[in-house]
Amino acid sequence: MTSTEIPRGSVVVGVDGSPRARHAAEVATNEAARRGAGLHLLYAFPPLPSGADFDVMPVVDLLAGGGKLVDDLAAEVAAAHPELAITTSVHLGAPAVELVAASEDAALVVVGARGLGRLAGPLLGSVSQKVAAHAHGPVLVVREEARDTDGPVVVGIDPADGSPEAMAFAMAEARRRGVGVRVIHSRYREAVTGEYFDSFAMQTLADLDERAEQAVRDAVASWTEHYPDVGVELVQVPEHPVDALAAEAGTAGVVVVGSRGRGGLAGLLLGSVSRGVLHRAPLVAVVRAGHATTG
Repeated sequence: MTSTEIPRGSVVVGVDGSPRARHAAEVATNEAARRGAGLHLLYAFPPLPSGADFDVMPVVDLLAGGGKLVDDLAAEVAAAHPELAITTSVHLGAPAVELVAASEDAALVVVGARGLGRLAGPLLGSVSQKVAAHAHGPVLVVREEARDTDGPVVVGIDPADGSPEAMAFAMAEARRRGVGVRVIHSRYREAVTGEYFDSFAMQTLADLDERAEQAVRDAVASWTEHYPDVGVELVQVPEHPVDALAAEAGTAGVVVVGSRGRGGLAGLLLGSVSRGVLHRAPLVAVVRAGHATTG
């Protein structure tokens, strides 16, 4: 029976009847089971255009069709996972807007995205990109190629602040999955040349690099104290962080990146690294700055 309530702490997944959304629902089911959380199936369709030549019946039919879709999927999931508490809802509204609203109380929002290897413009999809950029909590973006594996949780770390939200999510997720964490610290720097770039400047950059590396080591050490049962490997690489994280994605269980928090344009919210990884990895968790995650 379709309801409109979204229980607090549920794993929420957007569904629309497509194979992509069904795959996202499978991933969401596994995430809910790992967390001991409920699973909420959310279906939304945009309001009819203003002035459209429709009466009330098509809207009622759309609501009924959406209700049948989520109820049928809920019954299918319940048959395979009787231990899960499953709820559903149907909304007359833009899917991205409804999923962002649901993220306020969700433990995790899961959204499907197009497969890899397509043109860059439509690669991510407007719904998944908007939800990843504007959600109040963590978002798992699932591509068609994503598979549930026992690979490590891979997380990118920024020495400026230690990426506390991304690290917290990664450590808790690794504990739930029973795997280790690979922390990727990119030492990439754009080539700097010129008449005034002398040995003193080179030494200054080397000192800054050493401070950054020490800050990362200290941040990682603090997390290993909080999660002594989770193995952590710090990997320092010369590549650009997007390239480094994308290279890890093939063997990772999930790649975790941070966002810049709420406010501003979507591109600025995600940041270039988050956006780059979303376009190149099959399963990416985006964790908003300022969002506390525990496990």
